[in-house]
Amino acid sequence: MTRSEEPALVYSLAAYFGASLLATALLLLLSLAAVKAAFALALFALGPAQIYWLKPLIYDSAGFALASAGTAAAQYYLASLLSLSVDERPFLAVMVSFCALFCGLFFWRGALHSSLGTYGFSGLAVTLAALLGGLEAVYQQPRENPWPPSAASYFR
Repeated sequence: MTRSEEPALVYSLAAYFGASLLATALLLLLSLAAVKAAFALALFALGPAQIYWLKPLIYDSAGFALASAGTAAAQYYLASLLSLSVDERPFLAVMVSFCALFCGLFFWRGALHSSLGTYGFSGLAVTLAALLGGLEAVYQQPRENPWPPSAASYFR
């Protein structure tokens, strides 16, 4: 790595970290909206007298599942894009793991003060999903990368 590539690497990692946290925030809002929509749909289908027949845990689980699936997909595409700029897979795996940890903590902190509830392991599902999606992108073959080689300039 030459000297001029070092600042580009720092900016690439900062862009990846920022895009990951932004995707996590958007997925948190999307999962909150999905929980509200599921609750409204259950109110319409079951009526006001039977609305709490389904436990709130079911609604929350649907929100966490949506957030986890979206996080895995977002991390896969973001890490695939970053892998076009960074050649060393072990370094990239460490950065993806570090970012996954912070995405999970960010989601947990956001879910703590929302209608999703204060589940102790709410961020764990998002952390594991971010690890799964990101590490899949890190260790994929270069020909399996969903981004064209011309997209490498997004993180440079």
